[in-house]
Amino acid sequence: MSKIKENKKIAILILFLFIILTMTISYALWSIFKEQDTENKITSSCISIELENVTEEISLSNAIPLTDEDGMNTTPYTFTIKNTCTTFISYDVIFLVDSESTLGTQYVDAVLDRNVIKTLDQYESREIDNQTGYILQSGNLSREDEITYNLRMWLDEEVTVSDPVFNTSLKGKIRIEAKITNYSPIDQGFNKLADAMLVNEYQSSTVEAAKQQIEAKQAPDFSETAPIIVWAESQSNINRTASYTMPDPADVGSGKDYAINLTESNVYVGLATSYRFDSETGLYYLNDFVYQEPSTIDFNNKNYYICSAGSRVNSSSETGPYLETYNTESCTTMYKVVGYTSFQATQIQSTYPGISYTFQLGAEFTATEQESDSSDKGLYMIEDDYGKSYYYRGNVNNNYVYFAGFYWRIIRQNGDGSIRLLYAGTSSNATGTGLQIGTSVFNSQRNSPAYVGYMYGNTINESYEQNIANEVESTIKTRLDSWYKENIFDKNLSDYIADSGFCNDRSLYSGDGVSVNSPTNYSAANRRSIRAPILTCPNANNDLFTVDNINGNQALTYPIGLITLDELMFAGMGSSQINTLSYIFSGARYWTMTPAMYNTNYSSGLVYSIGGDGRIYNHTTSTKNNGIRPVINLASTVEIESGIGTANDPYVLSVK
Repeated sequence: MSKIKENKKIAILILFLFIILTMTISYALWSIFKEQDTENKITSSCISIELENVTEEISLSNAIPLTDEDGMNTTPYTFTIKNTCTTFISYDVIFLVDSESTLGTQYVDAVLDRNVIKTLDQYESREIDNQTGYILQSGNLSREDEITYNLRMWLDEEVTVSDPVFNTSLKGKIRIEAKITNYSPIDQGFNKLADAMLVNEYQSSTVEAAKQQIEAKQAPDFSETAPIIVWAESQSNINRTASYTMPDPADVGSGKDYAINLTESNVYVGLATSYRFDSETGLYYLNDFVYQEPSTIDFNNKNYYICSAGSRVNSSSETGPYLETYNTESCTTMYKVVGYTSFQATQIQSTYPGISYTFQLGAEFTATEQESDSSDKGLYMIEDDYGKSYYYRGNVNNNYVYFAGFYWRIIRQNGDGSIRLLYAGTSSNATGTGLQIGTSVFNSQRNSPAYVGYMYGNTINESYEQNIANEVESTIKTRLDSWYKENIFDKNLSDYIADSGFCNDRSLYSGDGVSVNSPTNYSAANRRSIRAPILTCPNANNDLFTVDNINGNQALTYPIGLITLDELMFAGMGSSQINTLSYIFSGARYWTMTPAMYNTNYSSGLVYSIGGDGRIYNHTTSTKNNGIRPVINLASTVEIESGIGTANDPYVLSVK
């Protein structure tokens, strides 16, 4: 380290990565070709760069320039920069135009990820070895951190036959310049976290410049996950057994109350004879089920598949508990059944007669990530209840905060300048349940629409207004309050917390929100369906939970809550697609505080959660073992003493 300090002026590492991009224009065909003249991986002592998708040809629709929309749908040039130094580095991504090029840069659009689309000549330029280089992006990396970029280039849609582009070509090189540096937002004069997170996105010189660049980005496509993931079917041979417990067929037609809905078909394990794999969702969909006594099935002459099956007790009926069966029709892991081995008499929940059927499994089908487009990532802007909110989306690695002895991930900067944090454990590399403070039901009861509330009324099912009255605490609220008191309040850290509120949106899309005999769908269910998330709280006076803030309901004891369904969608989670790459993914399921519906089939209120597989689910309020990930809001005035927001160099709050 002493040598580096003594030679700061020469302690510069420059790594050149060359991708030859040749654009050849002729009267008959306009097309862009990309060639590579280097190895796939170039490594220096401290920086490694890996390239993907560098040998494919990109065509401009055979004869015409591309619109911005079409250009963004082309296959990107993907490369990853990783800092393997023990020190901090900053870097520039430069497109270096070859001196032999004859096509004007004003005719070629270029964009990294989903930033502002500009022609090459609109980027800041730099002369390098008598050639012009255009700086596409600047950034910084702490030790062992990495970042992936997606570069797209195409002919601008405004190019016409009268422009001097025919029989011309553009040759260029991507050049990465990196140097050891001590850059940090603090060094640039930004010691407030609210400012640092914004300027750090593009190393902007001012907060206003950072906001302008973020707000100018292309709008996300919420019909896709972020990053966009394409899945490939994967099959492996296995040799093991699996057992599934179903009701005893002898109870069919017995007249017993618990067997009232059992039939000769639904008491048996359902085996599919065909399936469909969806490469967008990574899911297997089973079709053409057969339901029969397993010993009568010939497994030698036909293929059979299963996800899961079983039975459960539905205790919500007024006439008493009854048995119901399930045969899962879609899953991320599917099995091929090649034989039947045995059955065993058993009991369902130690009460009702059941049969456990054991099958031989011969193959396991899973989904593997084949390709991902990480262009849709970083900070974006949308309005919330207080103004402009800047939220993180996709596979970001610069939103880590260390506060109160815990790691957190920044969800967004709220419109009032406060910073919303999601609990992320006691270490920067925590996963799964390590990202939770424990598990809990949302509410100990489920058989009323009232129980989807973070709080609800003392007297329920008399009116919608009483159901959403904020008088009784939910089970999960008591757990969060207890954690906050012990870890924030009792440690005298409350001065660092803002009272910006948490939306438990109980506004109605359909139904009345009070009847237990007809379904209710809350507004978030529609937003999920049409994939249109919001950051405003539709009924803030009642559903925006605050302590003293008059913009909300002032019903809280402590300013703590949970993430919302809308925030999941903004962060990149899809309505049905699997996403294991967004920063919001944990590998274990956990609650949101967003109501989904009241389901009359199960006589249950349902609240949204994020699953361990990266999909959005809804669970009955009394579902056990869903995780708790606290959410708090830091005051807009909190300051940092170090960090750039990465896992290895998080923003560390200045706590006195």
